Amino acid sequence: MPDTVESRRWEIMPCTPDDGPAAGAAIGLITLSNDVVIEPELRTFLATVEGAAVFASRIPLMLELTPQALRDMEAHIPRAVELIVPDDRLDVMAFGCTSGSMAIGPDRVAAAVHRARPGIAVTDPVSAALKGLKALGAHRIALLTPYPDAVNEVVAGYVGAQGFEIAERASFKQPNDPAIARVPPEAIERAGIELGRRKVDALFISCTALRCSSVIERIEQVIGKPVVTSNQALAWNSLRLAGCKTVVDGFGRLLGT
Repeated sequence: MPDTVESRRWEIMPCTPDDGPAAGAAIGLITLSNDVVIEPELRTFLATVEGAAVFASRIPLMLELTPQALRDMEAHIPRAVELIVPDDRLDVMAFGCTSGSMAIGPDRVAAAVHRARPGIAVTDPVSAALKGLKALGAHRIALLTPYPDAVNEVVAGYVGAQGFEIAERASFKQPNDPAIARVPPEAIERAGIELGRRKVDALFISCTALRCSSVIERIEQVIGKPVVTSNQALAWNSLRLAGCKTVVDGFGRLLGT
């Protein structure tokens, strides 16, 4: 046979496999079909954490944001989990909806995840945020949301039932995730400063679809108090559950703890 490129055997090149692109923290993310904010926000927070990676799968959410629409997401969680790197390591599974976590309940979210991936650590934005507020010593809080009133009542009821005093509350009252994603960071900053200056220990900004990463530090500098947001807290708790102790500067006190 003539010596042609097609007839030659493939030369084997040596390599020693390493721990892959997620050696520091392999984070699975269940996000919503219409949330365009959570993934870039999480990757912004994690950009300086060596070996941290986020692998996402989406579940449907009806356009009209109602408590029932949020509860309906529960049925879709196991299938989404099955599709997130099923043949590789994951350290933690993050459910990416704050109001949905409260409407469904964190325990039910975790149970739905475990139907597809037993034993994995699970977090969600509200559990992470409230854990973060406690770590920062906050009890009397200001709560800023983007939700319509029916969802706001679910959020206020849940947070209050966890032992926090909601001393101040305000909302942008947007009807759905696409509208929430269009709330400008400048509006979030103004509202956060207005609420955070009042007699509270900390400010909690609820919703993974709000673009908060660029304004967290600025709000904290003005009000002199901690600011906890859904995506910031989710990044922080995911890292800690994955065993990663790296602190992240520039995005508020919580990621620095």
